[in-house]
Amino acid sequence: MDGQGASKQGEKDSAQVSSADWIAEVSHELRLPIANIKLLIETLLNGALDDKAIATRMLMRAQSEAERLQSLVSDLLSVEQLASARSEVQAEWLPLRKRAEYALESTSKLAKESAVKVELKIPNDFRVYANPTQLDQVLLNLLENAIKFTPAKGQVTIRAGEKEGVFSVEDTGVGMPSQEIPKIFQRFYRIDRAKTRGSTGLGLSIVKHILDLHGAKITVSSQEGKGSIFLLEFPSPKWARSYASE
Repeated sequence: MDGQGASKQGEKDSAQVSSADWIAEVSHELRLPIANIKLLIETLLNGALDDKAIATRMLMRAQSEAERLQSLVSDLLSVEQLASARSEVQAEWLPLRKRAEYALESTSKLAKESAVKVELKIPNDFRVYANPTQLDQVLLNLLENAIKFTPAKGQVTIRAGEKEGVFSVEDTGVGMPSQEIPKIFQRFYRIDRAKTRGSTGLGLSIVKHILDLHGAKITVSSQEGKGSIFLLEFPSPKWARSYASE
């Protein structure tokens, strides 16, 4: 086998290993909520239905597991769609404040339950050049992540930068060690599973996929016990088109 043939075979083998790892990861993540739902149903059928309080509690847990499973399937589909995307992103100038208000509304229940205050420090005329649906997904995922890692009475802020397309999502949460930062965009990676209960572990991976499609950059800075800052830089239309054509 010549050098070129060996290289192609190596790439093929690597892709197969990667695919096998992906299937193994997905199977593991799907198995837990399914097993939990099965156990809850079996317990109910074995007599727990006779106690209304216990039955109600178990049905609520089953509902929670079903919602987690639904979120996981939705995120898996998003990852696959983004990973296979090859066409140029259909982007346009968008008012960041309006898109952030949508994300804020979608996470209001989580913020209220967590006793976390969310603020938008974005001028009405501040713009980002992006795909509307994908920008919404980025804001929603980053906001959810920030709220989940911020203790009660803490604060999350979406702040516009000094130039268009640049903004940050900041929190006064638990922060993370510097060695963890490069890993947080990996699929299914969770720093602390206890703090991310109900999380699919795909939110930040989806964010990274979307940013890569836009030719955008994300920089993370964090201090343990003080919080984290996710700084995003979306390119102008000229640079966005240049990136997509490469």
